Amino acid sequence: MASGAALSSSGFNNTLQLLFNNSDTRSYTTFVIGTGTTTPTTTNTTLESSITGWAGGTADSKLYSTVTFSATAQQVTVRAFVSAAEATGKILTEYADLNTATTPGILGHFVATDGPTKTAIVQVTYLTVYGRT
Repeated sequence: MASGAALSSSGFNNTLQLLFNNSDTRSYTTFVIGTGTTTPTTTNTTLESSITGWAGGTADSKLYSTVTFSATAQQVTVRAFVSAAEATGKILTEYADLNTATTPGILGHFVATDGPTKTAIVQVTYLTVYGRT
């Protein structure tokens, strides 16, 4: 009988890299934004109120700006950028990381009741860090 359990450092690092740096459709490479205000739950599969067509044309999601992996810190830092021309006229209160599966899965779903109001001169960068604390 085991007297404990632990996820090894190398196993944790490999998991982080697979989540974000893989061509598999389960890898998280895109993000979505919305205007919902309901507290997210672990069972969410979509945003409460996703903004459609905000990422140019009919696109509802956009690739991350950068993904940085640190084996030392055992963290992945994701930067997601919304340009001044995108999603104007909206109060951005929701953000989620998505994979590219046929039915996308959400990794992190974040809601802020005081999100920025997007205008043609406002740019927004979302910075999310996943890893050990």
